[in-house]
Amino acid sequence: MSFTNRFGWSISRESLFEDCRRKYYFHYYLSWEGWKKTASPLRQEAFKLKRLVSLPLWRGQLVHYVTAKVLESMRRKGKIPPAKDVASYTAERFQQQLDFSRRKLYLSQPKKRGDRLNIDWLALFEHEYGRELSKISIERTLDESVQGVECLLRSPIIDIISKTDPAHWIIENIDLAEFAQVFDFEGARVFAKTDFIYTGNDGSFNIIDWKTFRRKEGDTEDEKTGKAGTQLGVYGYYAANVLGKPIEKVRLYEVNLLGPGNHIEQIINRENIDTFCAHIRGGISRLSSLLVDRDIDKNLPLPHRHFPKNVSDSCRFCNFFRICLDEKSSLRLE
Repeated sequence: MSFTNRFGWSISRESLFEDCRRKYYFHYYLSWEGWKKTASPLRQEAFKLKRLVSLPLWRGQLVHYVTAKVLESMRRKGKIPPAKDVASYTAERFQQQLDFSRRKLYLSQPKKRGDRLNIDWLALFEHEYGRELSKISIERTLDESVQGVECLLRSPIIDIISKTDPAHWIIENIDLAEFAQVFDFEGARVFAKTDFIYTGNDGSFNIIDWKTFRRKEGDTEDEKTGKAGTQLGVYGYYAANVLGKPIEKVRLYEVNLLGPGNHIEQIINRENIDTFCAHIRGGISRLSSLLVDRDIDKNLPLPHRHFPKNVSDSCRFCNFFRICLDEKSSLRLE
C-alpha cells in the first residue's frame, strides 16, 4: 500500500509551525517514509523522534483513551462504570505503557497491529534521550492520570450524557489512531479530531473537547479560551458548514478533567464562524508559504534552510534535539 504525504491544516499543525519552523519541517517532512528500511538514517531517526512524548502529553493521551473506553462501556451497558474499576484500569495501562517505554520496545515493535493501535505502545522522551525520570515525576503523572478519569466520572456533563440516546453518540476511536473528521476547505484538507459528540434531548448538537491541563489562578477569560477556543470554533465550522447542522443548535464545550470537571461553553453564530474561516484560511496560507510554488497538491517543502530554528532554552526538551542542535550527534541536519 502506498501512502502520500498530503498537505493539511489543523490547530496542532499551525501551533507547531508557529513554535518552530524547523521542528515543523522535521515532523511533517523529514520524517516522512522514515519507517522504511530503505530510508536514510537521518530520515529514520526523524521518524523515531517525532513519536516521542513528554510526561504531560502521555498523561493526556492516557486520560483521553480511558475516557473513550468509559463512554464505550456506557453505550454498551447503559450505566456509568464504577470509579474503582476505571481507576484500576487506568493504573494498569499506565504501568504497562511505562514498562514498554522503559524497555525501549518502541524500537522493535510497531505502533499498530493491523489497523489497530497497540495500546501499550509508548516512547517517552526521557527514555530515548537517557534523561533522568524521577520516581516523584512518575508517581505524580500516575496520580494525575487517575485524577483525570475520576474527575470525568464526577463531572456534571457525564450525568447529562448518560441521559441521552447513545445511538447518537460519536466517540473518538483512539484504537484506530487517526482523525475521524477530515474535510475540504477551499481545496485544502482540514483535520478536526473531535473527542466526543452527542445529541441532546433538546435536539442540540454537542461537541466536547476533553482537556488535561491545570489552569493557573488569575488566568483571564481570554487566556482560558485562546487556543482551545479556536479549536472549538473549528468544530463549530465543521458542524454548521460541513455537516449542515443548524447553527443555533450547535453547542461547543471544553471540559478540563484536571480541574473541577465543569464545562466551559462557547456560543457560536454566523459572525464568529466567519472569524474561524478567516483563521483557517490564514493558517493554510502560512503553512503553504514554505512549499515549492505554494503547491499544496504536490506538498513539496522548500529546502530546510527556509525553515529557521527558533533556538531557546526549551530546545533541549525538543524531540528533535539530537538531529538539530546536539553537537555530539552524527545525524545532525545543519
